[in-house]
Amino acid sequence: MGCFLIFAKVSIVVPIYNVEKYIHKCVESLMNQTYKNIEIILVDDGSPDNCPSICDEYAKKDYRVRVIHKDNGGLSDARNSGMDDATGEFIIFVDGDDYVKLNMVEKAIGIAHSTKSNVVIWGFSADYVDENDTLIKSIIHKHESGVFDKYEYNNIVFGKDLIGNLGYAWNKMYSMVYLKGNGFKFTKGLSLVEDIVFNSLVLSRSEKIAFLDEPLIHYVQRPRMTLGNKFYEDYFEIKQKGIVAVESLLLAWNQDVKVISKIIGSLLLGSIRTTISHLSRASTLSITNRKEYLDKILYNSAIIDKLDDVELASLKEKVIYKLIRLKQSYALLLFYKLFQK
Repeated sequence: MGCFLIFAKVSIVVPIYNVEKYIHKCVESLMNQTYKNIEIILVDDGSPDNCPSICDEYAKKDYRVRVIHKDNGGLSDARNSGMDDATGEFIIFVDGDDYVKLNMVEKAIGIAHSTKSNVVIWGFSADYVDENDTLIKSIIHKHESGVFDKYEYNNIVFGKDLIGNLGYAWNKMYSMVYLKGNGFKFTKGLSLVEDIVFNSLVLSRSEKIAFLDEPLIHYVQRPRMTLGNKFYEDYFEIKQKGIVAVESLLLAWNQDVKVISKIIGSLLLGSIRTTISHLSRASTLSITNRKEYLDKILYNSAIIDKLDDVELASLKEKVIYKLIRLKQSYALLLFYKLFQK
């Protein structure tokens, strides 16, 4: 292990909010890393449960753990607070309800050292668990290993997992000099797509990026607790911001126009489908209001024309696509109400 590896500190920022059940597994997976020169910054984002005191207890146990207590400002604000407080040469963001492999930092710092990359990206395991946190299934998402400088980004091959791997903030290690030198920050107040909006800027300007084809973090998918059937009217618009960010990144990387068109079409179709799904359950809206909302999307040619090159894998997708093209709002809402799980 070279001198760089011995002395380079890695800051790990963990936003904490309402994760009392999961925080122990998360933090202990960080404290027990095989690479020891780390600092763990737990950002208590005004958590209403016992997380604040749990964080303080960890800080007493391990000098590498520091705690920031702040008023609730959301995920992006918590990450920014941790970034501002970080003293490492590199930074990793981890969500408080996930956990990581014990060699995650060692693997990442090794690649950063050997390639001098601004950003290191690794795969992840999407772990689906039940109400008791018992594992149901685990799906690995990864991209083949490789190192690309800014003149080679157009050579990156986009497999089925790559867009997801690029979009998240918690499967990457970033150079702090690079982030702070360019003033990169998460957008405060932005939800759902804050990661890809951040990464679009970071990855498009990076001098060099390294991919590691190992799943080094467990992204835990838990049953969602229902908050009722309220529909958030800016949902589709927010998702659009994420798609615009992806398109901007692909254009900056000089990806093939046909590749971009297929990717954007696929993301857009997925966004429309999830919007219809939410609308079909929106008990706070009348069926007329739901149709009017959906019509605004289906009759927007600037949106629908981007679906021209989308690839459809199943009969269900083909039926939905046809109904979208025919602008059959009522039929789409009924279809989702009857057939969605």
